[in-house]
Amino acid sequence: MKRALAPLFTAILLSATACSTTVQAPTSAPALGSDATIVAKKNKTGTYAVTLDVTNLAPPSRLDTEATTFVVWLVTGDLPAVRAGALAYDEGDRRGQLEASSPSKAFRVLITLEKDATPASPSGKGILTADVVARK
Repeated sequence: MKRALAPLFTAILLSATACSTTVQAPTSAPALGSDATIVAKKNKTGTYAVTLDVTNLAPPSRLDTEATTFVVWLVTGDLPAVRAGALAYDEGDRRGQLEASSPSKAFRVLITLEKDATPASPSGKGILTADVVARK
């Protein structure tokens, strides 16, 4: 029975991941040595769920003395950057995570160091830029 279920389980896992797009992106100075994984997947409403996970990330204040948080932005085409939110940052694990959504399947992800979590536009130093084109 277990042998019969193994191929079925493998097929289910492959089909679940086949519908999503994963982008691996390194961060840039001053956050050298960090890595980001961005996953975009079309959901039932027709928008794209975006999950961001950044590992080996130093605290914001160590990268810029005036920074208190990392803010994630989504940019579609020539439109202005839209704030997706602040990374949920765990200093002990040196990891930041965020879940957001995009109406477009093609967008750019930016992460900036900011003084507060709610700036109107990117104003701090950029530590990541990654282009994402999600599968339909």
